[in-house]
Amino acid sequence: MAEVGPMLMHTPAANLAGLVQDSNPFLQVFVERRRSEAAGRGQIFGGPDRALVVWQTRPAPPTDFELTLAAALEQIFAQKIYALPDIAAALNRDGMRTRDGAAWTEDNFVATFRELGQLAFG
Repeated sequence: MAEVGPMLMHTPAANLAGLVQDSNPFLQVFVERRRSEAAGRGQIFGGPDRALVVWQTRPAPPTDFELTLAAALEQIFAQKIYALPDIAAALNRDGMRTRDGAAWTEDNFVATFRELGQLAFG
């Protein structure tokens, strides 16, 4: 289903009571994770009974930890730091810690983003 025109900022007709501002409660786990070469075959959108919402692919609002980590990473990338060991070192230098309060390592950085990816994409 191709979507044309401005994004609708409301929930499906059954839930018109409020706007979905910060997440998509109707998000379904994408079962077919292979990249499709045919346009529209990835079926990101539901059927025609489902309107677009503001945040299409976010199942819940980000946590304070996620927001803080995103802001820290934006600052690091702005400094043109892209290598994983350097990113972990910069997070530690800037005082950013893991959810558990530990210093960042390459391994726990990868594990954290694997976990965040599972939360977002199932």
